Amino acid sequence: MLGAIMKQASEESLDVMGEKLPLVLDLDGTFLRTDLLVEGIVNAFFRRPLSLFAAMPLALVSRARFKQRIAAITQLDIDSLLVNEQVLDFAETERNAGREIHLFTAAPQSVADKVAARFGIFSSVVGSTPTLNLKSYRKRDALVERFPDGYIYAGDARADLPVWQAAAAAVLVDVPASVAQAVRADDTRVFATFSTPTNHLRSWRKALRLHQWVKNLLVFVPLLLSHEYLNPPVVLSYLTVFLILSVSASGTYILNDLADLSDDRRHRTKRNRPFAAGKLNPLMGLFVSIVVILGGLIASGFVSTGFFIALFAYLALTLSYSFGLKRIPVLDVVILATLFTLRLVMGTEAADAGYSEWLLTFSMFFFLSLSLAKRFVEVSAKAARPMEIISGRGYRGGDHAFISALGVSSGVASILILVLFLREDAFKVDIYQIEAFLWGIPIFMTLFLGRIWLLASRGELNEDPVAFAVKDKVSYLLGIGLVFCMLEAVLIPG
Repeated sequence: MLGAIMKQASEESLDVMGEKLPLVLDLDGTFLRTDLLVEGIVNAFFRRPLSLFAAMPLALVSRARFKQRIAAITQLDIDSLLVNEQVLDFAETERNAGREIHLFTAAPQSVADKVAARFGIFSSVVGSTPTLNLKSYRKRDALVERFPDGYIYAGDARADLPVWQAAAAAVLVDVPASVAQAVRADDTRVFATFSTPTNHLRSWRKALRLHQWVKNLLVFVPLLLSHEYLNPPVVLSYLTVFLILSVSASGTYILNDLADLSDDRRHRTKRNRPFAAGKLNPLMGLFVSIVVILGGLIASGFVSTGFFIALFAYLALTLSYSFGLKRIPVLDVVILATLFTLRLVMGTEAADAGYSEWLLTFSMFFFLSLSLAKRFVEVSAKAARPMEIISGRGYRGGDHAFISALGVSSGVASILILVLFLREDAFKVDIYQIEAFLWGIPIFMTLFLGRIWLLASRGELNEDPVAFAVKDKVSYLLGIGLVFCMLEAVLIPG
């Protein structure tokens, strides 16, 4: 596929080398661009966490039994698993030329059978049993016994070296350079090499969603409203809160991606996310997310008790959302609006400033409208099938009209609350020289919300409205106009 590289010996074909010897494929990391044990562990972490923790001791006793237990407590979406298209094409070509294709894998037999049934190209399928982990030397012995006249083996890891040593020829799939060197050092004939260039640093940047940190700039709103932005200790406190929140939020983004692996792989754009696309190891992602989330909580405790409580609430709500609440219609968007509002709460706690009920209420309705716009885009794509439930959500294709009505009305309510906030709260602050300039704020906010919903209704909004605004020139102009009104109200003498 795109980005994949395949090198194949030109002097001899497999037919000449192996005289129609069988081609044996490994499954994890070779035929599939993922590891089924890792997929099972991650799936169980989100779907059946108690069963997963109960199964963990088996990993220390018997890896074979542990694999069988993980397979028993999870229901993997076999049809969404990523296949290595280059290896599949290679295997199909050889099969059409008359060569038998076999699947030998350390994955449990039951799971291997399901994967094989999806493709229908294998003459036989052999996997691990509760007493035998079919890997490395055990796999070699099984292959030598099954194919005494020789075999050609395609694998991807150091554990496959004994299998290659006994093979007539090797097919190397995304192997580390040291493994490829070891294969050649054993004088094993290398017929083909498949490799997929991957920029891990870029993939991790994308997985951490650094561009989403812009949402956390909301923590600075209380700083602007309190007019303490010329106070260095206060500004430093806000920067610390911003960094801790952003890093912790990145951990939740990873968890959310891992929880949605199957759904993302079926989505037209989310399938390109690093974990869904097989560019990063899901188990490593799980480890990183837990470390950064716990690290963020510990760091928040050194800032203030209030910030710790607010961040804990934010993370708990985010994880609850990822673990299942996002599948409950309406509640899901209320949670998203609450998460945005909690950012304002954390900003207030950063400098121990007073709370504004008007500001928090406005935030809830404003971000509820934006969250509904995001859902409207997703649901509208299924409008032609009104009874079809959206994958990973609780909405149906016919819910788009309801979502639009609720979203627009929430936006109008937020503007009304903003006007009341200005009239009952902001105008009473002595720092404003000409209060009339502040009336430009609800005007620009109305233009922004109107633009978002207009584009959504036209089918021209294809992403998160906040992410869209970060890249939209018109949104920038509206934002500049809003800031101009605030500055003019403060700086121009009355």
